[in-house]
Amino acid sequence: MRDTSRAVPFLPSARAVFGLSLEGMLWSRRSLVLGGLLAIPVLIAIVYRLVLAARLPAEITGLHLYGYLVALFWVRNALPLAALFYATALIADEVEGRTLTYLLTRPVRRSAILAGKFAAYVVTTLCLSLPAAVVTFFVLATSRGVGLAGSVPDLFRDLGVLVLTLLVYGALFALMGVLMKRPLIPGLLFLFVWELIANLPGYMPRFTITAWLRSLVTHRPAGRGVSEMFGQVLPAGLSLVVLAVLTVAFLWLAIRIFSRREYVLDQ
Repeated sequence: MRDTSRAVPFLPSARAVFGLSLEGMLWSRRSLVLGGLLAIPVLIAIVYRLVLAARLPAEITGLHLYGYLVALFWVRNALPLAALFYATALIADEVEGRTLTYLLTRPVRRSAILAGKFAAYVVTTLCLSLPAAVVTFFVLATSRGVGLAGSVPDLFRDLGVLVLTLLVYGALFALMGVLMKRPLIPGLLFLFVWELIANLPGYMPRFTITAWLRSLVTHRPAGRGVSEMFGQVLPAGLSLVVLAVLTVAFLWLAIRIFSRREYVLDQ
């Protein structure tokens, strides 16, 4: 095992890895594709304002559409997908590009390497998602039937939910990335098979991440069948605790496994 007694301190190491990783993540083909995916609600909001707003019943407001986009597009689908494609690649890209050896032979703790890369992932995905959410909100919240001033606090709450989504799914998929050689397929199965349990009645939704996240979204249109699409509402305080514990546990396990695992690169 490599001697870490003379390793560079954790924070400077993590900061250096963060800087190098952030530049590579932001200006990549992956960011271009996922940035376009995460910006789809902006186009939907513009179409609603220009075409649909005047034709729909008055009780269907832009804020209702915004609630659907937050809970069913970003939280349920787009952000978990972004986390899957970024977080599973934090170490896998280095292995595939045969550059992991250069990192592991430096006097840098492995925990700092993964922490710096994870921080770069978080900043990259936030830069791609939060501006789109803010623009979507203001386009829809300034349509007819919506009180903008009273809705702004909900925007900040929703941005917090988006941040939590990226953190908890990112930590989970970072763990899968250090555990598995090909984590994409298991990750997709988790998102689009296991997470569907969140739509079931009873106690089972508590075993999904989606149910805890959607419980923090306050925009729930009234009406039988419509609000049910959002799933059951779990206590907000408990949701925050569960999501924080899951994030810390997944990330701690990922760092611990990465720190102890021996990597043999194919020739």
